[in-house]
Amino acid sequence: MSAAVDDGWDVLRHVVHDAAQWGIDPARVAVFGESAGSMVTALAAIRARESELPLRAQVMVNPCVDLTSTAFDYHSMAEHADSPTLTLEQMEFFRRLAVPEGADPRAVSPLYADDLSGLASALVVVPTLDPVADHGRAYADRLRAAGTPVQVSEHPGAGHAFLSMPGVVPQARAARARITEFLGDLLAG
Repeated sequence: MSAAVDDGWDVLRHVVHDAAQWGIDPARVAVFGESAGSMVTALAAIRARESELPLRAQVMVNPCVDLTSTAFDYHSMAEHADSPTLTLEQMEFFRRLAVPEGADPRAVSPLYADDLSGLASALVVVPTLDPVADHGRAYADRLRAAGTPVQVSEHPGAGHAFLSMPGVVPQARAARARITEFLGDLLAG
């Protein structure tokens, strides 16, 4: 998984540094990720701050931000262990793939980053019927405690990966509207 984190960072740097090639304003950049992609998003935001790369916003949807030994200690993990779109068994498998034996899981667990201050404003989107719902809530709490502006958008009755199913999961439309509003406010002129 650390290769995915490095790849995400490389892409962000490339896009910002070659903004003219992409036709974007490098002062109006956001990062967005869903599930494990939220982990890449969160770590890219941390690296952006450390590298003084301008970043205005970060959006994390059903974020999986704890791949340490505590990853399964959250109430939502037990409560939604057999959800239709993500199970505890799948999470255990994904964690084994992402963090090989002997690796430091903190390298891919933004929840345990040393410093979460001074980051781009964040929107954390939490479907409530998701094993990783408490990951998102805990990360939002850590961001808030560090003084990073953060908003949480909870979607009762929605499960993991709901955002990509607007025709099946009605809460996806509301979540998409909230994300659009958040980004519109932060990326405007």
